[in-house]
Amino acid sequence: MTVKDSDFIRVDYTESVDGRVISTTIRDVAMKNEIYEDGVEYGPALIIVGSGDVVEGFRDELMGKEIGSAGSVEVPPEKAYGVRDPENVELIPLNKFKKERPEIGMRVSVDGKMGTLTRTIGRKARIDFNHVLAGKVVKYDYSIVERIEDREVKLASLIRIFAKIDLKADVLEGDVAEIDSPWEMSYYKEWPMIRRGVAEMAMRLLDLKEVRYIESHKLTPPVTTQLISPPSKSGETEEGKPAADAAEPDDQS
Repeated sequence: MTVKDSDFIRVDYTESVDGRVISTTIRDVAMKNEIYEDGVEYGPALIIVGSGDVVEGFRDELMGKEIGSAGSVEVPPEKAYGVRDPENVELIPLNKFKKERPEIGMRVSVDGKMGTLTRTIGRKARIDFNHVLAGKVVKYDYSIVERIEDREVKLASLIRIFAKIDLKADVLEGDVAEIDSPWEMSYYKEWPMIRRGVAEMAMRLLDLKEVRYIESHKLTPPVTTQLISPPSKSGETEEGKPAADAAEPDDQS
């Protein structure tokens, strides 16, 4: 079986630029190259082929490959993170950063655009809005581990990738999916857009006719408290007196 568009596959890979490893799914490789991060879940990454979750050149490399195969590819800038555009650099007044003055090399957000501060000129900051890897050839060493076939596993994976959360999801008869949506999700302003996006992708990629979100409310158990006295110290009575003093002396007369 070969990889095709819209497949759900798990892939181990290591991403390198100029001979330096910048990301990997393999724990030992991360530790060896001193990029290991606590809390990161290492292991084969889920890739939905053609969904845009990997760069174009890497996707092209995976297409048509056998499950279980391994390889390496160097992706040119135009099919990786883009060609660097000199016009995508701006001078921004430093007083735009009211809370904290940024330093050279810091990533900053300006009017919703992410960039890198590369230089300060007087009272202005030079912000490069190109991707940090723009203009770079990116190398991928990879191994295609498996293809996922189960639709419920695929649906859960879609939610995890695009909603950044694990939600209970079931595929019912009639090609209908139900996704549990705790009422707290309504507090997130991005949730309506994310919810619609996940539903559209699920219907397109999983051949579903309908996606239902079930808002759930669960009873929170009441908090109960109980005061428990600490145990008596060893060798003391309940009154706190030494045991030897607490007892009446024997009558010797």
